[in-house]
Amino acid sequence: MSLKRFVLSSAAFALVAATQVGTASSNHHCPPPQQYSGSCSQVIVWAQSPDKERCCQYSTPCAAPSGWTIFYGPGCTTTTVEL
Repeated sequence: MSLKRFVLSSAAFALVAATQVGTASSNHHCPPPQQYSGSCSQVIVWAQSPDKERCCQYSTPCAAPSGWTIFYGPGCTTTTVEL
């Protein structure tokens, strides 16, 4: 692996790790990522709580809490898919 590819991979890993816990768009805390087995698309998503009071970022749709609405656009505003 080239040095450039290694640095890019390391930066991507750090970004995913930083978003793993989730970030809240309100004063409420985000739940920790769900544990899952098997494959899941590695794409950052936003998940909105059923009461619509929390919007949290997760590193993959499988890590979002069950019953939450998944958004593929930032801030729980666009392109939804129910899980």
